Amino acid sequence: MASVNNHSYTEGDFFAVPLKTGGFGLGIAICVGSRGTVVGRFFGPVRDSVPSLGDLENLTENDSIHIEHFRDDGLKDGSWEVIGQHLEWDAYDWPIPKFGWFQASSNEATGQHFEIELDENLKATRQKKVSLEQFEKLPLEGISGAKAAEVTLTLVLTRPGWKRKG
Repeated sequence: MASVNNHSYTEGDFFAVPLKTGGFGLGIAICVGSRGTVVGRFFGPVRDSVPSLGDLENLTENDSIHIEHFRDDGLKDGSWEVIGQHLEWDAYDWPIPKFGWFQASSNEATGQHFEIELDENLKATRQKKVSLEQFEKLPLEGISGAKAAEVTLTLVLTRPGWKRKG
């Protein structure tokens, strides 16, 4: 007999991510794709416990310190606790950011850097070549599983200045 999954979430929901070093990171789902992927923004600092929804009402896009495109397995299985909907959620205030993507060449020492735009289904719709300097300012495109996202968020929140390399 199949178990019923009661863990649901939607765009605009805040959620708590258990960190590998203890405590929690905080995220918000800014876009939910059609195939179990999410773009989320994440906020510091590390929290000792899961905050209440009222503690989060003043957070904005500009307060986030990390952006990730990830699979929703942590939200679906309940290991990432859904806190609730942003009280004044408006998707126009939380646009999907552009991402960076690196295409390696055959000799691995060189390659091309791209800026990628995702649509509301989180499918790449446009890409353009950019300089290394522009690329390094973008969050990296690459869909992470929940466990990989937990590791990345732990590093972002516990090692100031840490950034995943392309």
